[in-house]
Amino acid sequence: MRIHRLELKNFRNFEHTIFDFPERFTVLVGDNGTGKTAILDGLAVGVGALFLNFNNVDSRHIRDDEVRRVEYEKRQIPTVEPQYPVSVSCDGIIDGQEITWTRKLNKAGGRTTRKQATKITNISEQLQVKVSQGSDLLLPLVTYYGTGRLWLQKNKRSIQTVKPNSRMIGYLDCLDPASNQKLMLRWFKTMEIVALQRKQSIEVLDAVKEAIAKCIENWQSVTYDILEDELLAKSMDGRTLPFRMLSDGVRNMLAMVADIAYRAAVLNPQLGRDAAQQTPGVVLIDEIDLHLHPKWQRGVVDDLKKTFPNIQFVATTHSPFIIQSLREGELINLDKPAEIEEYENKSIEDITEYVMGVDIPQRSERYQKMMEAAEEYYRVLQEAQEANPEKIEQLKTKLDKLIEPFSDDVAYHAFLRMERKAAGLGGEKK
Repeated sequence: MRIHRLELKNFRNFEHTIFDFPERFTVLVGDNGTGKTAILDGLAVGVGALFLNFNNVDSRHIRDDEVRRVEYEKRQIPTVEPQYPVSVSCDGIIDGQEITWTRKLNKAGGRTTRKQATKITNISEQLQVKVSQGSDLLLPLVTYYGTGRLWLQKNKRSIQTVKPNSRMIGYLDCLDPASNQKLMLRWFKTMEIVALQRKQSIEVLDAVKEAIAKCIENWQSVTYDILEDELLAKSMDGRTLPFRMLSDGVRNMLAMVADIAYRAAVLNPQLGRDAAQQTPGVVLIDEIDLHLHPKWQRGVVDDLKKTFPNIQFVATTHSPFIIQSLREGELINLDKPAEIEEYENKSIEDITEYVMGVDIPQRSERYQKMMEAAEEYYRVLQEAQEANPEKIEQLKTKLDKLIEPFSDDVAYHAFLRMERKAAGLGGEKK
């Protein structure tokens, strides 16, 4: 499964916009409010159409709060009007077929249509039938990790084992941006017990463990301890810690990688140890840099590509280190949508300034404000040379206001006071 193009009409803040995605990895950047998460939500609606004819798998519909709204003013009275129809259209490959499909919401309180999504629903029906017949077909993985993935957990109770179930269980909650680690942990615990009982390794469990070890920096292995009833991680230096005691960054990445690998193993158990490597699909990640140290941010994109070579990732970020790791064509800059560049050989300072719009990133914001205040201070001193007494008193007040925010910097403060005295304007007003 691959998504080549997404077209949004009246969806969230987009009146009509088209986005093209490369085959492996896309990162969305832009100021807050430009629509990064909205694009992920639009993709979730698009890929969610795959589930329309699956048994017991929820699709993702267009919600009423995702309708674009336009403000008008009539004789000083503001109004807000929802814009219909709302549509999400995708071009892509599913089950080896190049298809286009559209889902719409035509009115308030209406249902998301499937009339223009017959091609994908036909594929969906065929996949469901083949799974029911025990076919070894390759199911695509689809999942969405939102910014609340570390905190918005489902009910926390003791981890139960799972009974044999349909392969389709690999789609359960997959488009819910909140994390549901319990599904993965229950499967992990069950597979560890099965391995102990049968006294042999379980290939799909090994596939998940290998994916975690390959993608999680400085942590070489994970195992589910039956006695402790929790997931344990072993670091390169020999430490073993329960999952709940890991740092936020490690927990976040470990849970996400384990969840992707677990879903691949459940959807395609016929692949055995190769499930993570050979399963195709689409993974959406909001703020891929969430809680990660900058050193890890620089390598996380390549780590995910290496661990899941057949997955198409679409992610958002605010990190220049993530941007620096991208290849040409892998960045969509919502602040400069027409710009296509290669950032791998650019400095962090250049990326921060020219891509992310941060002025003079080499200096702190406070330093820049101090310089601006000093420059304005000198302009006021010059202006005071030719001012009348009344104006001079006003300028003295202005000088006090300019210097006051930086009174904790003794050297800076003392130097400007000396300049003020030299200009004949005396000390600060009391």
